[in-house]
Amino acid sequence: MKNKFSVAYYGLVALVTVIPLPWWYYSVGGIVTISDSPFQVLILFLGTRLFLSDVITFFLTAFRIYVFIISLGYMVQVSRGYKKVYSTMFWFPVFYILDPVLIYVLFNFIPQLLGIPIQYPFFIWGTEKLSSSYKGNMITAYVQSYPTFTYWIALASAFLYPLSRLELRKAATK
Repeated sequence: MKNKFSVAYYGLVALVTVIPLPWWYYSVGGIVTISDSPFQVLILFLGTRLFLSDVITFFLTAFRIYVFIISLGYMVQVSRGYKKVYSTMFWFPVFYILDPVLIYVLFNFIPQLLGIPIQYPFFIWGTEKLSSSYKGNMITAYVQSYPTFTYWIALASAFLYPLSRLELRKAATK
């Protein structure tokens, strides 16, 4: 078999796409809970699943199928010695670190638009206590934000990508 790193990269990408679990988990005092990945989103508000998350997941499932088919096809082609590069699943886990930053923007600015002064921490990993004062009342919530095991598998595939590129580049020069 040729291009072992590339085959491993595309195989791991295919595996990550079929795992129906989220990459990152957020919760604001249990009021709002978000579990998401590039292939699905689950938003619960007061324990009730929002229809919007089902609509988004429907479209993301099409993307999941696309990535799965591409990764399997490329895995077969690179095992035969062809040079095939698909970097999307390299960039997703790397840029997913920005997900908590996007949540920061969401939770810092939307409440302020509604007149609720909240100081949401820039980056939460684990559990943080969030407090705010509104009309003389103190509001406290525990915010949880952490990656799941599936995210770490996706990040492992991202580490294989540069090795795959080097391998394919060396094979092209022979």
